[in-house]
Amino acid sequence: MRKGKVATEQTSALQKEFKLITIKDIARLSGFSVTTVSKALNNYSDVATSTKKHIEKICDEVGYIPNAQAQGLVSKKSYTIGIIFEEITGIGLQHPLFSKILEAFKNEVEKFGYDIMFLSKSSVLGNHKSYYNHSIRKQVEAILVLCSEFNSDNMLELYKGSIPIVMIDYNHKSNCNITSNNKSGVKKAVEYLIKLNHKKIANIHGSPDSSFIGYIRKTYFIESMLENGLEVPKNYLINGGSFSKEDGFNAMNEVLKFKDQPTAIVCASDMLAIGAMQAIKKHGLQVPGDYSIIGFDGIDAGQLISPKLTTIKQDTEMMGKIAASQILKMIKEKQQLSIGETIEIETSILVGETTREI
Repeated sequence: MRKGKVATEQTSALQKEFKLITIKDIARLSGFSVTTVSKALNNYSDVATSTKKHIEKICDEVGYIPNAQAQGLVSKKSYTIGIIFEEITGIGLQHPLFSKILEAFKNEVEKFGYDIMFLSKSSVLGNHKSYYNHSIRKQVEAILVLCSEFNSDNMLELYKGSIPIVMIDYNHKSNCNITSNNKSGVKKAVEYLIKLNHKKIANIHGSPDSSFIGYIRKTYFIESMLENGLEVPKNYLINGGSFSKEDGFNAMNEVLKFKDQPTAIVCASDMLAIGAMQAIKKHGLQVPGDYSIIGFDGIDAGQLISPKLTTIKQDTEMMGKIAASQILKMIKEKQQLSIGETIEIETSILVGETTREI
């Protein structure tokens, strides 16, 4: 109790002083040694949870920033952009789409002397409690967001903060949003199949409950079908979960049970399409002989399989470059620009070998 009381009494005095708080100040305020404070802030397992919480509370109260960042604090320039990257398939940076966007983004900001820093979920949960708190500690000047949990408490807190944010594949009223033109992309897929005389077209979509992109691509599929005078039986809308190859395989197995079979399937991602093709092959059927398949993304893997996948190709390089341009502009202007604006990048159809005329 005495340690807590002393810390509280001295915190306000320190906050009034115009100086950088050091780890020695935190040690003095907390009553623990510099070594213990350092270990607590770096989440060492040999420091009690109660001790960590006590030290972190004091750090938050006095605005402690590690000495390594002191120079950046004085200049108010860290030349660091935070990346929040949480994708639902579990393959991380091997993600065939987001990895391309990140690479283009990284190459662009590096031209202006900026580095990128991944703001990991484990660090947030284990040590810094929120993305916003973590970002302030690391002094990132802006944040690029590519994740699945756009509406988590951590993310909602971040949106309310002062750090400029650009988001990929999500539309939020407080931030600038970069995405492909999903409406025209899905329309291209549907109308290409109609041109090949297909009328019974099913859709393996991403989960509309956990994915914004899953929801809008499903919506645009239904819209495109109806605009072209085609019915969409309820069972022709198959949930492809997290856009993975396994989800595509399982979804196609459900399609193969239908009494009234479709002749073509529009998949919400290339990985879903590849999984669907594997299920078709396993049942002794052929693509495009028995089913025409169209994917969405234009990843390299789709062009390395046989038959080559027909797909809607996203311009990942342009998405990364525009995201970088928007973030650099915000940093320069020192504010969130283009609030609520969604910048849509046009898609193109890449005709492969998985579709045929009937």
